[in-house]
Amino acid sequence: MLSFLKQIVVTALILTLGLAGLIWVKPEIGRTILAWDIPYKDTLRQGVAMIAPEAAQPAPEQAQGPGRGSFGGGGTTPAIASPVTLEASRTDLKTLASAEAIRSVTVVPDNTSGVIEEVLVSSGQQVSAGQSLVRLESSTEAVAVDRASLTVQAAEDKLSRFQQLRQRNASTNVEVSDAARELDSARLDLREARIALSKREIRAPIDGRIGIVQVERGSLVEESTEIATIDARDQLKLVFFTPERYLTDIDIGTDLTAVPVARPDQTYEGEIAAIDSRVAEDSRTVRTEGVIVNRDDRLRPGMSFTVTVALDGETYLATDPLAVVWERSGPFVWVVRDDRAGKAPVRIVQRDIDRVLVVSNALEDGDLVVVEGIQSMREGLDLDVEVRDVAPSAEMSQADRPIVAAEANPTEDVGAASSDGEDQSRSVESGRERSGVPVPETADRSGS
Repeated sequence: MLSFLKQIVVTALILTLGLAGLIWVKPEIGRTILAWDIPYKDTLRQGVAMIAPEAAQPAPEQAQGPGRGSFGGGGTTPAIASPVTLEASRTDLKTLASAEAIRSVTVVPDNTSGVIEEVLVSSGQQVSAGQSLVRLESSTEAVAVDRASLTVQAAEDKLSRFQQLRQRNASTNVEVSDAARELDSARLDLREARIALSKREIRAPIDGRIGIVQVERGSLVEESTEIATIDARDQLKLVFFTPERYLTDIDIGTDLTAVPVARPDQTYEGEIAAIDSRVAEDSRTVRTEGVIVNRDDRLRPGMSFTVTVALDGETYLATDPLAVVWERSGPFVWVVRDDRAGKAPVRIVQRDIDRVLVVSNALEDGDLVVVEGIQSMREGLDLDVEVRDVAPSAEMSQADRPIVAAEANPTEDVGAASSDGEDQSRSVESGRERSGVPVPETADRSGS
């Protein structure tokens, strides 16, 4: 019995000390206790006053006006709101590309063969169209030209004699015609001999930079022997592969940005120059070619580039990121109608630094949504609204835009890269693109 009483006393003491601690930390608790109708109220008031003197004083009256609202109503709650606008989503298609020269040829002998007599260029030299690169031994062809020239001269003399005889009626028209045909045939032989002689000198077909010369003086070349390559690299062609779902977002002339993988501090602007006419069935991608200017001749064919193409998306409702509130069922905003607050559920499509693109059946273009004072919002609460003008939406930088990773090569398994969190709006996976699995048009992690 005695131990039971001791437990009661200890428990009561602990509860009393705990209550005293709460009153000391939060005097309004003591003020609430004193408002109860309980015995020994004066004694209790003295005890509370000893612990927290301010708790024994009457509660200060709160002014009811535009600055303070109450749940029961009378006043209005101040809030700052901004209008909902319409904006187009922006997505960056990012992929790896391989560079090729805008024009490139491999020089081979033109239907001839022989021993090289002289190499007239060196590796890496800039050449012009028609410039001689290699001269083959040509004595036989030169003799053929001389012989054909003599044959032409003889045919001309013969024709001249028969024409003179015809004037004196000493020859027939048939003989004159045969002599004329012999002259024409001789001239054709001379022309053929000169063409054969000209082919002994191999010339550059285009302007450009010659690569490594593959032959030397004295080398025997055949019709298929590669002499050298010539690249016109004042412009570079960037070859990459676009997933089929983005074909409607790109066109000839669409701007792109290219960054060399080996020189990430340099950026080159260009545009799409060619799009293949069909989709590759194995990868569900389309070969796409862009063109950039090779300023200062610093870039080379074969280099790899990170290519970024800014894509215009669909039009969505746009609001301030501060307006979006989360609850268990998903995100929503507080919309202002008739100076009263109401919930409007939304689905987030894309988020960037200063705007959030959403889809909602409860919002329209021009609606006001609360961006400051959200912690005081309740359904149906009367509001004193201050409208904040919407600043013109700045063009998103490449770092802020959602990124879609496309395949650099249809044979490689390149996964899709995405922005952090909800910043990803239209990310895709290359593997899913290849398999034909549909990808949702927008990425939404709100769960709504």
